[in-house]
Amino acid sequence: MHDRPRDAVSPRDMRLQNAIARSPLLASLDRQMVGTLVRSLAEESHPRGRLIMAPEDSVASFRLVVEGRVKIVRSNSHEGRELTLWLLGPGDGFDVVSLLDGEPHAVTAWALDEVRTLVGPMPLWREWLEQSRPLRLAAHRYVGQKLREVTDLAGDLALHDTSARLAHLLLRHFTAKEGNLLRDLPQGELASLIGSVRIVVSRLLAQMRRQGIVELRGGAVRSVDLEWLLAQAECEIARSEASLEPEAARRRFGGANS
Repeated sequence: MHDRPRDAVSPRDMRLQNAIARSPLLASLDRQMVGTLVRSLAEESHPRGRLIMAPEDSVASFRLVVEGRVKIVRSNSHEGRELTLWLLGPGDGFDVVSLLDGEPHAVTAWALDEVRTLVGPMPLWREWLEQSRPLRLAAHRYVGQKLREVTDLAGDLALHDTSARLAHLLLRHFTAKEGNLLRDLPQGELASLIGSVRIVVSRLLAQMRRQGIVELRGGAVRSVDLEWLLAQAECEIARSEASLEPEAARRRFGGANS
């Protein structure tokens, strides 16, 4: 039996390095830093439906998704309602809010598939952020992306009805360069992503199917009419702009008459 060369990379390390290379958070790191991450982090497996992170755990560890999908959820336990703030896939990390401010984040993380993550203590991640300028810059870009996603969600919840929110959700994910994270998701999960309930989303999807806008298989959305969704989004923008014009005129001229 031959000994492995000292600088040879194990299959496990190679697999994890490839996962890091696809990460929007870590892809800009040099090979030495990637190697440090792989050697320092532990690998975890989580079955589908498992709670991965409770709010009190958000300050203890930071995780990078290697395989599978994770939802980050804000819940109202008294009313049994939840809102999915982020849907994460391979290369995404959580919890980035606690990573930056050091405070517990009132969210939970759940495995939507069989999930594998890389996990390390939060102080170690913060030490890497202080030492590595490329990691800091990548983290800033990543936080900006996630902030944009949650502000888009807030805008949808405040300004659009459920039908429009569902159309926006389908359009975003079926045109995403990094892949469609909605694949095979139950309708209840889709509802949580747009601040609705399963029965309403089920009714809207059934209507879209009759109109030929979506194809459903086993209740999950398998394909969509992107042209229709784009047209719907353009109509929503036009309606929003039209509704703002009278209000803008009132603000502009109302003060002069008062």
